[in-house]
Amino acid sequence: MSPPRSRTAFLIGAASNWLAFAATLAVAFVLTPYLIDRLGKPRYGVWCVVESVLAYFTLLDMGVAACLVRYVARHNAAQNCDGLNRMASACLALFAAAGGVALVVGVPVLFAMSGTLTAKADGDSGVLPFMLLMLANLAVTLPLSVFPSILDGLERYTAKSVVRLIALAARVAGIVAVVDAGGGLWPLAVVYTAVNLTEHAVMAGLCVRFLPGLRFRPSLVDRATLRDVRTYSTDAFLAMLAGRITVQTGTILIGLLLTGVQVTYFVNAARLVEYAKTLLRTVTTTLTPNVAALEARGDHPAIARLFLTATRWVLYAVLPVNVGLVLFGGSFLRRWVGDEFVTGSYSALVLLSATLSLGVAQSAASRILYGLGKLRWFARAALAEAGVNVILTLALIGPFGVNGVAAAVAVPNVVFCGVVIWLACRELRVSAGEYAAAWLWPVGLTLIPTAVWWAIGPPAADYPSLAAAVLAGLVPYAAVVGGAEVIRRGAASSAAGRPPAPVRPPFSAARSR
Repeated sequence: MSPPRSRTAFLIGAASNWLAFAATLAVAFVLTPYLIDRLGKPRYGVWCVVESVLAYFTLLDMGVAACLVRYVARHNAAQNCDGLNRMASACLALFAAAGGVALVVGVPVLFAMSGTLTAKADGDSGVLPFMLLMLANLAVTLPLSVFPSILDGLERYTAKSVVRLIALAARVAGIVAVVDAGGGLWPLAVVYTAVNLTEHAVMAGLCVRFLPGLRFRPSLVDRATLRDVRTYSTDAFLAMLAGRITVQTGTILIGLLLTGVQVTYFVNAARLVEYAKTLLRTVTTTLTPNVAALEARGDHPAIARLFLTATRWVLYAVLPVNVGLVLFGGSFLRRWVGDEFVTGSYSALVLLSATLSLGVAQSAASRILYGLGKLRWFARAALAEAGVNVILTLALIGPFGVNGVAAAVAVPNVVFCGVVIWLACRELRVSAGEYAAAWLWPVGLTLIPTAVWWAIGPPAADYPSLAAAVLAGLVPYAAVVGGAEVIRRGAASSAAGRPPAPVRPPFSAARSR
């Protein structure tokens, strides 16, 4: 078996993965007003519509990428080169088929939409070529996605993140050059496609470097491997589908049943909470290959320790954000999108933020389940959440409007998070007391920024004042968290000299005996 990666390497990988995503998010935040101004609202609106349509084609991933990450980690840990090549070849074949489906379905859909969208873009003749090239880009990206998935399975997050950051810089430079030269949608699609292909070509080279024995051959695709992919990816796909329903339902139903401005109120509130969740979930995704590798080595106690440690650290990160959204959300909305959105969005923001801390803690638990391949009940719980979400939204949107939709999203999500955390604790034989202890220090220490921010009160609605207020609470909080962790590690080191407690097997092992 290959040796386990060090704690430092794991933390560096998690940090680099987060940095790459945070940079992407920051660029999107900054480019949006620039593109609206330079492209004009009609053409920018067409871009947004096409992106939304193509986003549904990403469901053709079908959970295969998550499957590949897990099995690459397992086979690499066991130094099973043949098994790794068989899994990679099977996933490439499935992705290639998915890319073909995207073209077959997408081309007539885009042709049907082209007349309306061209008219909306003031007759821009580049709309249809833009749409078709973006579809082709997506269809090619599906099979090429085996390479970033393999890098994730190898836990080579730093190398992958460096490539993504360089590609992001090249993409932004290309966009600015094209738009400043007066280019429209078609040249933007050319920039996106060229950078995307180059990015994935570099990742392919990295995969060959890190895995010299990596091979893709049709002869390696066999029924047994496809059966493993189907078993894992079916549940992963159902969870992905449920997540898409949960995220999109509120916006769609508000658009159908309420006014257009109320859609904007809800989207702005939901976007802030989702940005915060996604930033921290990006860190927890690094748990999946680590857990899969530990399982391949049979080190179940290490998985339980990793689960509790990850939970504690993501809570250190998310709890102040959660408090800050409630206390400073009104000021931020006023600066970001204007006064009217404080009245229209703030109460929905508070309701949706009730899911933030628990949702991020749940993401650590779900990544444990992904790494262990225990997705059956997770996927079904996600589908149940999506169903309840739709039912509650239809029931509450009439009498309560945007706030009713926010409550319809929050309530089933809180229950779902609790169920997923329970599933992970049950699988790892982690007691309720052990799990609650992971929350104890983060919750207690979050009282520090909460007290500071409460004393400061809502800052002025400008970015310098907001930043100063946030830092006033976060600086002492970070210092105390650092000191508390040093004390905790010292206590753990002292306890390490005592006779070890008996190790409990994971639930699945205990059940099989």
